Amino acid sequence: MPVEVPVYVLMGTCGCGKTTYAEALVKEFGCHYIEGDRLHPTANVNKMSAGIPLTDDDRWGWLAAIRDTYVQKATEIVAQGLSGTSGIIVVTCSALRLVYRDLLRDVPKGSCRVVFVYLKGTYELLDSRMKARSGHFMASNMLNSQWKTLEEPDSQREDVILQDISADTDTVVKNLIKEIKKQLNV
Repeated sequence: MPVEVPVYVLMGTCGCGKTTYAEALVKEFGCHYIEGDRLHPTANVNKMSAGIPLTDDDRWGWLAAIRDTYVQKATEIVAQGLSGTSGIIVVTCSALRLVYRDLLRDVPKGSCRVVFVYLKGTYELLDSRMKARSGHFMASNMLNSQWKTLEEPDSQREDVILQDISADTDTVVKNLIKEIKKQLNV
């Protein structure tokens, strides 16, 4: 019987803390990490750096690359016999629309169990975070475009953990760790 590797996709608009929370989870669990932004083709990075929103056509190849990367990593994890928290994969990807999440869930049967972790914040909170950060390719004005594109996940239709990010980072991380451990029964 195939082993389904748990894949936790931290999702949400720019400024929601995907990378920050992912790095904290990786440190806590000693697990695998795939930073979705690193898989963007240069053309996408150039557009976003210039403040130009991506289209669906820009995203399909990127989303498929993310999915294919964690499916391959899941195969390696199974081959290595890893289990528990060291056998999970944490992924960062905005996954703003249902059709994007459907593509990310479209994995070979029995390979992965994809769970979305929706990092939810108010527009004002996200905007303040975007304006405060530096050194990121995403232009700060991109939040408006992503906010309009966002289709919040529905726990009735999707396997999702909803995480309010209005608390301090340590509290959010503790909540995420607790929820993931609960799902994994560890």
